[in-house]
Amino acid sequence: MNSAFLNRQRELEFLLRKFESGRPELLILRGRRRVGKTFLLREFSKRVNGVYLMATISSQADQLASFANALANYFDDALLRIRPFSAWEEFFLYLHQNVKRRTAVIIDEYPYLIDSHPGLSTTLQKHWDEHFMANSNIFLVLNGSALSMMERETLDGKSPLYGRRTGQWFVEPFDVVDNQRFFSSASLVRAVEWYCITGGVPFYSAILSRHKTPLKAVEREILQYGETLFEEVEFLLRGEFRNPRSYFPILKAIAQGSRKFGEISSKTGYDRANLTKYLASLMELRLIRREVPASEENPAKSKRGLFFLNDYFMNFWFRFVFPHQDELVSGETRRVWEQVIRPQFDSYVAQTCEPILHQLLRRDFFGLGLEFQRLGRFWNKQTEIDILGYTVDGRTVLGEIKWTRSPVSRRDVQRLLDKRHFVEAHVRGPVEWLFIAKTGFHQAVKKHFPQVRLLDLRAFRID
Repeated sequence: MNSAFLNRQRELEFLLRKFESGRPELLILRGRRRVGKTFLLREFSKRVNGVYLMATISSQADQLASFANALANYFDDALLRIRPFSAWEEFFLYLHQNVKRRTAVIIDEYPYLIDSHPGLSTTLQKHWDEHFMANSNIFLVLNGSALSMMERETLDGKSPLYGRRTGQWFVEPFDVVDNQRFFSSASLVRAVEWYCITGGVPFYSAILSRHKTPLKAVEREILQYGETLFEEVEFLLRGEFRNPRSYFPILKAIAQGSRKFGEISSKTGYDRANLTKYLASLMELRLIRREVPASEENPAKSKRGLFFLNDYFMNFWFRFVFPHQDELVSGETRRVWEQVIRPQFDSYVAQTCEPILHQLLRRDFFGLGLEFQRLGRFWNKQTEIDILGYTVDGRTVLGEIKWTRSPVSRRDVQRLLDKRHFVEAHVRGPVEWLFIAKTGFHQAVKKHFPQVRLLDLRAFRID
């Protein structure tokens, strides 16, 4: 088993545990494209008595013929090869009659089946109620990447399958530690740089890992017209929206630094009603997130929310590729790389890396012994703080992150300490001070600020 799969151990254990339950199971698996769901399900299918059925963009007749052929091979049914299914009712009835032992029936890219037969979920509901829910041999997995359709068809309260599912799992991208297994470098600084581009999506990491440095990988694999990743974001959005171009101005505005509702509205020209609708759709699909200060007790009602792209690759693409598509298509790849991306890359990572370092703090990567109840950022009209966290043992962590080429000075650390009075009302218990730096600290800093934990990222590796 390769290292990419080792990162999916929790998901595999979940599937195996459900398979061993001995009960009829209807599981819903979903997640963004390229995140490795198919890889996971194929591995699971190998470990159990499983049959894997891959849906494609084709007609209902072609889908039924393809599934019939797969089942004919699985059950060694010569008659089914000659006379495939003519309707989905026949497919489900065949499963009920022929599955004589515990069998995982995995339907990958379920939304493609819905496209060719919109009433399929109702048909499945009928067979689940009449046959499958009393058949302990049935273990059915529906998997899909079109998140809006998967939510609507399987999890929404109005869905025919609502109340039938027996489990669900959202397959997330890898975190920064697991993602680094794709790359040869063990440097934590380099790991953060890679993550700011790939966001832990295995497909992207596998492609970019062909190159030694992130900048070289960007030039060769993302900026080159004709390469897989050049039009990747457009492909992703076409899979979710009928009018993907309506969302492009919003995603571009957020990627380029518009965070507040009013700023996004001004940048895109969308009125309040339309922008509210579009933002809700993007948040529902986890493409963007609304972030509030970590001190807020009721985040949903907070009026201080800011919007960020939740997808790192999409964030990079809208920041650097989308605005320069015409030039890149015309072959000006080298110029865009040299004049736009290379000079701005460090600044981009500096603006993007805070949630990644929050990830590392949550898993106690640095060995600080801090277990967080809540962790995020803080801002108000007077100040901003990169790290505000509340620990389970009643401490408040206040910290700064500096992603610069120069070491942190005494003045930098003093500025952090001076921010305390702006956040005093939100401090709970003793304060732990923390400063994280890409390029370390001037020698005098440690001597003058013994109360501050200093983390030099150059000293950490991911082995």
